[in-house]
Amino acid sequence: MKQRILIFLLLLAFCVLATESIDAQQNSGKTNETIFVWGGDVNFKFIQYVADLTQKEKPRICYVPTASADNRDNVKYWGAVCNTLEIDTIVLNVWVSSSEKNKSFEDILLHSDAIVVGGGNTLNMLGIWKAQGIDILLGKALKKGIILAGGSAGSICWFRNGISDSRPESLSVVEGLGFLPYSNCPHYSEEARKKLYRQMVAGRKMPPGYASDEKAGILFRNGKAVEFVSQGDKHNSYFVSIEKGVLQSKQMGSKILVNKDALSEKDYSSVSVQKKIKDLLQSEGKTTPLNAFVATTKELRLNKENLSEADKDKILDITVEKIFLYDDKLAGVVNDAYKDFYGLWYFYNYNGVWGSAGEDIGGETLIESEMTFREKAKRMVKRLYRETHPEIQNSFP
Repeated sequence: MKQRILIFLLLLAFCVLATESIDAQQNSGKTNETIFVWGGDVNFKFIQYVADLTQKEKPRICYVPTASADNRDNVKYWGAVCNTLEIDTIVLNVWVSSSEKNKSFEDILLHSDAIVVGGGNTLNMLGIWKAQGIDILLGKALKKGIILAGGSAGSICWFRNGISDSRPESLSVVEGLGFLPYSNCPHYSEEARKKLYRQMVAGRKMPPGYASDEKAGILFRNGKAVEFVSQGDKHNSYFVSIEKGVLQSKQMGSKILVNKDALSEKDYSSVSVQKKIKDLLQSEGKTTPLNAFVATTKELRLNKENLSEADKDKILDITVEKIFLYDDKLAGVVNDAYKDFYGLWYFYNYNGVWGSAGEDIGGETLIESEMTFREKAKRMVKRLYRETHPEIQNSFP
């Protein structure tokens, strides 16, 4: 009798394990539901990230500008970026009629690799989508494995609800499609949005959720946040919730996005300077990037006619923060000459003399300034090399 019971239990265990194995195999082939949201409106790095998510060399991405009433300038900007990135794109316009012989919304949406929703009025956009059945098609696209993405209004729409400026007079809560079981607040760096969102979550009028600054984003797979990205260290994403009765806003660690043609970290070097112009005035010549920056500052700023003492003092108080150097050909001198952003002055080495190659906006932080240098260095060297070596300009890669 005991033997029969033991055999029965072994057979039962085998059946359970076999069933779990079959389920695991079936689940491993399950289509991932992917949504990528961005705190501000779409831009170059956002589009590149979405294109990379498709894992296709030339993905077909559908742009949906409903929230901006199919704004032509937005569509033009979208097309220009896609052209640069060599992305095949189609625009889903909702302001159409059957007399124009357009493709159906279903044909466009369900034959895309990714769908990107632009910013604008979230409330109006959702109203149009529901009237046209686009909301249902987007749900089908998600189940089919087509990537859904968007910024601002194009972020809120995928969540249960979010903070929006879609109504007159004041910010308010707008209900979304509910593809993600959280609340959402884009433009989180804006104090008014941040304040209302925190109040709503704290008062349990909105479920816990995710917030993103203007240039930060979150990747969701099957309803869960799996990656946080940003264009710089000043832009972040947050998880806002109530823990033990206390509101929490947890900053999530973000991966900083860098363009594909940017310098790798091993391709360039940097040195911290942190000295004011007035402490560097004794340097002579242009044999180093630092000396060249000081000399150029003297020539173009300090030697101006009718320069007031106050303006002179401001120039002398400019601090050289850092210098980035690429292949002993290009240098980027980061300085605090401006109030809201760092200046980035380029210098090019020609026969041992560092000459000015122009001034640029670095970024709001030193890290953003470093990203700017990394992303522009190769193109600048190619351009400058052609200008200074015309004899080989046709053979230069």
